[in-house]
Amino acid sequence: MTPVIARLSHIQPLEVAATAVTKLSELTNSHVSDVYHFAKPIKILRHANRELLPPVTRIQMAFHPWVAYGVMPLFALANAGVSLKGLDIGAAGAKNVMLGVILALAVGKPLGILMASWLVVRLGWCRLPAGLTWPGVVLVAMLAGIGFTMSIFIATLAFDNTNLLGAAKLGVLVASSFSAVAGLSWGVFLIKRSKVRGLPTSAIFKK
Repeated sequence: MTPVIARLSHIQPLEVAATAVTKLSELTNSHVSDVYHFAKPIKILRHANRELLPPVTRIQMAFHPWVAYGVMPLFALANAGVSLKGLDIGAAGAKNVMLGVILALAVGKPLGILMASWLVVRLGWCRLPAGLTWPGVVLVAMLAGIGFTMSIFIATLAFDNTNLLGAAKLGVLVASSFSAVAGLSWGVFLIKRSKVRGLPTSAIFKK
């Protein structure tokens, strides 16, 4: 129901925005002290900014953080039926199952992605996309350790024992949390390193 096309206008939004920015620059350079004079060009700029993108794109951009960091994790946990009630880690095999799942997701999956990517590039079957280098691949591999729905679905197929299934689910949650923290930490490190080198944030994937 949300329009996918921006409202038609006789004047292109970019032209309107450029005019507003020029007016703001003139006011700034002329050292105007009355902030009231800035109100009209700012209003025009805000209007042009709204008209540059179709409504559906603006809504998508506005909701994306809420969906990515709130709705999706909650949906994954609720839809996967995660319940740790009555879990006994000390029971036979429970600890091994939990540790196995943690190692598989947090260590095995990133290593598999990294090694497979390195191998196919090394063999000349493909090459990394423009702008992406191995620190970026490491970041993607680390974040790939985050898993909810499919990991828990496979666990339900693998274990009939309720306690072992609970241990596997706990392992998924621990591994996902660890992978998220590790991936974000590595990403922050890359960003800080690019700033120290005087590079833009977009260069976090560079060597």
